[in-house]
Amino acid sequence: MKRPNGIWAIVLLGAMLWSGWSAYAGGGFSDGESDAKTLLRIADRLYGSIAYVAVQHSGDYAAFDGDESFAKLAERVSSALRLPAAEPVRDANGHWVFVAEGSPAWAESGRLQAALAGWADGTTHLTVRWDAPAGMTSNRIAAWMDEAAAKLKPLGVRPDWMTTVRGNVGYLSQDGIDALWANIRDALDGTPVETYTDAGSEIVSFSSPLFNQGLRIRDAKVNVQAALHRSSEDGTFGLTIATPLIASES
Repeated sequence: MKRPNGIWAIVLLGAMLWSGWSAYAGGGFSDGESDAKTLLRIADRLYGSIAYVAVQHSGDYAAFDGDESFAKLAERVSSALRLPAAEPVRDANGHWVFVAEGSPAWAESGRLQAALAGWADGTTHLTVRWDAPAGMTSNRIAAWMDEAAAKLKPLGVRPDWMTTVRGNVGYLSQDGIDALWANIRDALDGTPVETYTDAGSEIVSFSSPLFNQGLRIRDAKVNVQAALHRSSEDGTFGLTIATPLIASES
């Protein structure tokens, strides 16, 4: 039997983060769509050009009571998102997994993925991820999120988007790096909560009043992260900003 592909790792991460958000927020998200659009507006101020944007929803979905029931849920998801049909499979632990991906016309040449996980207790977890095509403006990305929300509404899903933005910020001296971090803090109205550094990279977790979603880290609400990474190939710096967390660099 065919095993699920790499998006399964994203499903598991999404389920873990959803659990953390729910515990923090008392049972659910705040307004992830609003947070995503806020991040896009901020990104327009920080980047000369945005090279990459990904938006991802991850949350609980409908219950199922057997193989046929899960297959019907999977078919409903792929049909709503205009994705090609795919066969549900079981992972090594016996959980049902359904993954569909493609570039339907409404995805505007971007890559759209949907993954549905079925747990032993009959609950399911749905992940929908869209990698926007290069060069897409923030306004068009925001419009795509509105269209996606309309397609997910008949499924009873109100998307709460995790959003990741990435771009190149060129060559930077240490003074330039310090100035960029100051600009990021100002644009986010953010208070640094935690910082991680290694060779060539620095990741800062912020608490910002501009965003609603959040995860508790070190007794503080973290709702946006920024990462500055120096390329080992040409020495330029790449900046990644995500709300509420940087979930994936893929």
